[in-house]
Amino acid sequence: MDQAGPADRTTDTREKPPQARLPLFVVGAGAAGTALALALRRTEWPLHSLVSRTRAKAEERSRQVGGGAALALDELLAGDLPREPVLLLLSVPDRLLESLAAQLARLSWPGGVALHLSGSAELATLAPLRAAGFALGAAHPLHSFVDPERDADALTRAVIAVEAEAAARAQLQAFTSALGARAFQLAPGSRAAWHAAATHGCNHLVALLDQSLDLMQSAGLPRDDARAALLPLLRATLDNLEHHAPAQALTGPVVRGDVEVVTRHLDALSHEHIDVARGYRALARRALQLAEHGRALDPTLADALRRALAEPSS
Repeated sequence: MDQAGPADRTTDTREKPPQARLPLFVVGAGAAGTALALALRRTEWPLHSLVSRTRAKAEERSRQVGGGAALALDELLAGDLPREPVLLLLSVPDRLLESLAAQLARLSWPGGVALHLSGSAELATLAPLRAAGFALGAAHPLHSFVDPERDADALTRAVIAVEAEAAARAQLQAFTSALGARAFQLAPGSRAAWHAAATHGCNHLVALLDQSLDLMQSAGLPRDDARAALLPLLRATLDNLEHHAPAQALTGPVVRGDVEVVTRHLDALSHEHIDVARGYRALARRALQLAEHGRALDPTLADALRRALAEPSS
């Protein structure tokens, strides 16, 4: 049986009735936290505070969002707390999340709902905050955050992986509904696999492009010209993937069974680009699987490609 993907298990939360909105209290006003605060602010979601490492950075983010008190993290930890229940949004690197939750749990909060934005950290990472009166949840937007203004606009097209305790579900539903995003329910214990998929498909695409720029530069193209040449090709590929399954969207020498071209590629990579050659072989072998099972590649050509793509003996 096919495993359900996001397209099968997502629901458009804009169709749900609105829930009461707790004032937003963002700890970690970086690119993601600021974009979410800005997007919610545009829906008239009440905004309490934006917390950053320094007061200057928090004030900058507050101006960008158009509201909310600006606090340095030290000020918050010294006890500058809200007097009413809040939606506490923890938007910090995964390595800091557990220790930050423990620090915040030692303060006298009025309670509310605490969400983290991590893709890989489990809900239990926030467990100390339960004793501080918070119901716990997690919301990971499947989006690459760089520019808060643009990202706030793009969140209406995003999928958000959600997980929550019963007492936090209504607030989490209101959160995703206000953003106009689609909520995707993650099974407990599956966040690392979910985040690995997002990282491999998004972050590693940037690394892959950078390797391609190296190759084009060695072929004589200035790096900026090479990027300008490759980006339309990437956009066309993504457009194909939007309309077709991966096997049908696949193009290039592997799907054509062009063993000689693949062999020339590997020969060109074997001298100065050994690290790229390893990645090329691994991804080409996956492309070969797609070509065999989704495009009925001739078995003789598939076997020849498999031999060409085998790891060289050391």
